[in-house]
Amino acid sequence: MKNGILFILFLVSFAAFAQNNNVTFNQDRQVSELTDVYKNYNKRNDVADGYRIQIAFSNDRQEAYNGKSKLYKELPDEKCYIEYEEPYYKLRIGDYTTRLQAYDKLRTVITKYPGAFVVKARVKIK
Repeated sequence: MKNGILFILFLVSFAAFAQNNNVTFNQDRQVSELTDVYKNYNKRNDVADGYRIQIAFSNDRQEAYNGKSKLYKELPDEKCYIEYEEPYYKLRIGDYTTRLQAYDKLRTVITKYPGAFVVKARVKIK
């Protein structure tokens, strides 16, 4: 008797796992149009939210540009930017789309620039 009940439970559990995996989505036409508009906008847009590494800041413009030329010599593969937010010129590098990419690069940069840190920014993606 126990073996018969056990056998029936086994068959029921096996039948529960033997279902097909067909999924059907019924989506409104306007949702499809909206996603197409979003895709086209992203194709045309060349900036997105991302991260950069801030190396230094100064209220002296010439000092910021001297730091930028020094950075180009030390890190020739990185793009350097000077962003002005009154009253400071901020020297930043990189166009990282994820925080992980920025922190990965920060590990190598921080050996030369111990005060460097990751900041959110609008970055170039193309």
